[in-house]
Amino acid sequence: MEAGPERNDVSLYGVLAEVVDVAHALSMLVWGLGLPLLLWHRFPRLSRAYMWFAIAFVLISVLSHYVLGECVLTTMARWLWHASGTARDGAPFMTLLVNDIAGIRPSNRSVVHAWELAVLATSVGSLWCWARTARKSYAAS
Repeated sequence: MEAGPERNDVSLYGVLAEVVDVAHALSMLVWGLGLPLLLWHRFPRLSRAYMWFAIAFVLISVLSHYVLGECVLTTMARWLWHASGTARDGAPFMTLLVNDIAGIRPSNRSVVHAWELAVLATSVGSLWCWARTARKSYAAS
């Protein structure tokens, strides 16, 4: 046998799929943890910046669900996983994330209901934030 360095079968597609999954998880984490900023305005600029992030996040999510039937990042990650030669479950990203973190597998329907509830909370919170921070900025002028 010929001695030599071991070959590591890490593909670029696999690495990109991991990057997309991590970016997806981090953006959802920021979105979820930032929701109180829509109601708590101790730092109005931060609340307003988060409000714009949340609006963009929800718009991209809703539009991609309308066009693709799922989040665009889920579609992209699944394509990259398949291109890397690794099988990927057809479940929504949140189902896989909850399964990885908590060891439970929620139904796709419950994930969609939780997503819809979070979108509603973000929408109402963004309207509240818009109204509250807009009044403060006009009062300061």
